Amino acid sequence: MSGWDWFEGLAAADETDEADRVHWQQCFGTSAGQKVLAELERSILRTALGPQSPDRAIWMREGQRALVLQMARLARGSVNGGAADKG
Repeated sequence: MSGWDWFEGLAAADETDEADRVHWQQCFGTSAGQKVLAELERSILRTALGPQSPDRAIWMREGQRALVLQMARLARGSVNGGAADKG
């Protein structure tokens, strides 16, 4: 067992069925939902931590980025990096 074994579990976590994705699309398909996603993307994905940031802040930010990206994928109806993810 290596420290990277958890990585293999990510593929299984992406197996969200269609009924679950519909909820995400209904929630974030509204103008309010789109504003929330845009704000999350602006504040998490389009900002950077400074060079003096401690390791724990960098790891926390990376977790936040992963969450926002997953939310956006589910809201757009694609969890496997399909054409809907390209923008």
